[in-house]
Amino acid sequence: MKSNFRPLTTLLAGAIVLALGCWALWPSEQAYTALPTSATDESAANSDAADAELSAQPLEVEHLFLGQGGTLAAVSERIGLSADERIQLLSIADEHLDLRRLSPRTGISVQRRPDGTAVSVAIRAEKERFVRVSLPPSPTEAAESESGESIGMQAEIVPLNYRTEIETEGGIVTSSVAQALGHLSQSQFLTQAYADIFQWDVDLLVDPRPGDEVRVVYETRTLGEVPHDLPRFGDAAVRSGEFVGIGRILAARYDGAVADGVAYWVEEEPSAGNYFDDEGKPLRKSFLKSPLNYRRISSRFSKARRNPVTRKVVPHHGVDFAASSGTPVTATADGRIISAGWDGPLGKAVRLRHGGEYVTIYGHLRGFARGIKSGVEVSQGQVIGYVGSTGRATGPHLHYTVVKNGRAIDPLKMKNPTAKRLEERLMPTLNASRLRWDPLLTELELSTRVDVADGKPTAVDPNAVLSGS
Repeated sequence: MKSNFRPLTTLLAGAIVLALGCWALWPSEQAYTALPTSATDESAANSDAADAELSAQPLEVEHLFLGQGGTLAAVSERIGLSADERIQLLSIADEHLDLRRLSPRTGISVQRRPDGTAVSVAIRAEKERFVRVSLPPSPTEAAESESGESIGMQAEIVPLNYRTEIETEGGIVTSSVAQALGHLSQSQFLTQAYADIFQWDVDLLVDPRPGDEVRVVYETRTLGEVPHDLPRFGDAAVRSGEFVGIGRILAARYDGAVADGVAYWVEEEPSAGNYFDDEGKPLRKSFLKSPLNYRRISSRFSKARRNPVTRKVVPHHGVDFAASSGTPVTATADGRIISAGWDGPLGKAVRLRHGGEYVTIYGHLRGFARGIKSGVEVSQGQVIGYVGSTGRATGPHLHYTVVKNGRAIDPLKMKNPTAKRLEERLMPTLNASRLRWDPLLTELELSTRVDVADGKPTAVDPNAVLSGS
């Protein structure tokens, strides 16, 4: 009995000693949690510091052009986006752009972190604005929206900011209006805008004489503050302060020996307006002075003219405008096409009806503009065809006829029907424009400008008809 009890007692005592030893070696709860927490905090701090340092560094911007035959899909692969990212980019960009009609001038910019990670892709398919697509965070920076959903690519339209300033300019004609304004870097745009205003009353290809005076108050637009990732678009402005173009002409005056006119811009409704003279009469008329930009008048309206082809003396019920083959021909007034096709001695010709009183005819065309056919409505200034020498013609020119109540009249002497006068409620606006701009127009110091081509004033016969505006 004694011999069996002692080994059992010894075994129990050993177990108790072993248990007490293990308990003594086991770390306390405080010691157990403190060690891993300290290590985690140190690792997180190092990671946060690295991220902060990376984020603080400026983003690098890579610029590309779409180029001839290029596609956004090809560019997205070139800039290193994954297959999934390319699919997402094309999908979201297609919501804001017509990807099938992107111009080769379209610019793309990619913002990257110093480690090369793409942050955003910007696409500029026009001058005035661009589309910026922000890429989602990387898997190690997983971000979620407030609803708990993963954040995907986000697109935004970014309009460009512009600064507008008011300028005044003028000159004395020696050879043309373009020469009078030719010293300006933007003279081509200003001359075209000026010509558009007076095109119903002053034919700047025929009417100017030496000594005529040109005066204009106009807006210039420069690029304002630009985003860091602004893509290029062809040769469009990309730097803050860079000249963008001519804005509205606010007031203009032409004082000539043959023709004169004055115009003030009046805003009839937000972002829309027209030009009126000092009495509220609109400068826009029913008919343009001419249907094209021509070099000279080769034959005028006449009751008896020797035809250069048949050599017979017959009436010439129209005006012939000499111009290069292919020069665009425009409708001089809103109307409906009576016919567009072969028209006997006139060759290829277009006939337009304007209400119940007028018909205009455009002959010797090389061809017709797209969509020009019988029954189609056309607008004033719309291209309807191109100068040629079809039919009975000795060279490229446009034969232009105006018929009023069944009788041909001289287009160069016709009394142009006026459009609707300015509404009475807007007369105070017109008067305010006159008070503001007239002093600027009057105080302009005019001088004879030099021709752009040779840098010298051109000596012109005072009785000569000038051309080439």
